[in-house]
Amino acid sequence: MFGSVSRYFRFIGENKALLGFGLLMAFGSSFGQSFFVGLYQAPLREAFDLSASGFGAAFSAVTLISAAILPWTGRVIDQVSLRTYTATTILILACAALTLAFNTYFVLFVVALFVLRHVGQGLMSHTSSTAMGRYFTANRGKAVTIASTGYSLGEALFPAMALAVIALVGWRLSWAVHGATLILVFLPLALWLVWREPAHEKSRTTGNIASGTHPNLTATRDWTRAEVMRDPRFYVLIPAMMAPAFILTGFFVHQGFLASSKDWPVELVAAGFSTFAIVKLVSSLFVGPFADRFGFRPLMALYMVPLALSMLSLALIDANIGVFLYFGLAGLSTGGAMAVGGLLWPELYGTRHLGAIRSLSTSLMVFSTALAPVTFGALIDWGVSAKGIAFISLGYAGIAVAMLLTFLWHEKKSA
Repeated sequence: MFGSVSRYFRFIGENKALLGFGLLMAFGSSFGQSFFVGLYQAPLREAFDLSASGFGAAFSAVTLISAAILPWTGRVIDQVSLRTYTATTILILACAALTLAFNTYFVLFVVALFVLRHVGQGLMSHTSSTAMGRYFTANRGKAVTIASTGYSLGEALFPAMALAVIALVGWRLSWAVHGATLILVFLPLALWLVWREPAHEKSRTTGNIASGTHPNLTATRDWTRAEVMRDPRFYVLIPAMMAPAFILTGFFVHQGFLASSKDWPVELVAAGFSTFAIVKLVSSLFVGPFADRFGFRPLMALYMVPLALSMLSLALIDANIGVFLYFGLAGLSTGGAMAVGGLLWPELYGTRHLGAIRSLSTSLMVFSTALAPVTFGALIDWGVSAKGIAFISLGYAGIAVAMLLTFLWHEKKSA
């Protein structure tokens, strides 16, 4: 055990710059994540005279447009250096933040909101996960999960920091602070972390990694995105890859309905979210070494099980303990999904065109998170209870698991 811990920290020490880069980009994606933009919903609605439904429609529209063009903007990371892509991404995100600080026109507000979602939520996350998937092989699981802690850190720190800045300078100038932070802190730090990575830049064009390649973690050849789109395996895997994001986004957005249906106090639900974040972080750190040792296939067979159990507990348990079972199991599944999402595509399809392939899968994921609130809202409007929605979600998870088992059976048969 101590030997494993020692190897884990040695791996971090030997790759601290690139791992730090992945973590930083994941952390910086918080500027465009729903939980952060949602903090500004009230002042933005007041500033641009929007109703709640009007703001929601604008938010969903820009998210869907972002998903639609992500396969094209995301593939650029395969064609330019990591430094160039990173610098461009951060500078564009900073421009959006500064626009929100000083703009009074509705059209420019929508443009800035789109950039926050597309570049913040989309491309910052895409850069982090693509870099980890491309430049690590034998320790790819560890790299992906270490970088993914940036998301948990963002969820834990960004709301408090944003509220503190708003209290000091107001909501508009707080966006100016965010823009300045991106330019003066994130940009130089990100470029410094990847400045001395010539081997990694070389691997961008060759599709290979320097040393320590594990034969079970490398695709036999590098697929193009067009080839992936003709591969039936891609469509078998996508429902399971989207399941945690779709189901949990739907319940998280409509958490008020869920809490009232279950008669759960708001404070208890808040504690449940903390449980979710902690379990997600811890589980993601544990599954990384597991995936490095056994590959992503055993993990794929397991990570959907906690999601199904989470939905089952949500359907059957109304007592307060149900909050922690629901959120804890959901966090366990999400932690596993984060690792699988970082490992799956490079191991199946190689790394040469990883940016294009990941951007395709990410765009589908973003589509699912944009459609989830609408879908769950329609079910609520039709009178479906929280228990009923949980059972429907359990059915979806069950179908996704069956498709995963079909994939694994086919892979074993053809091995």
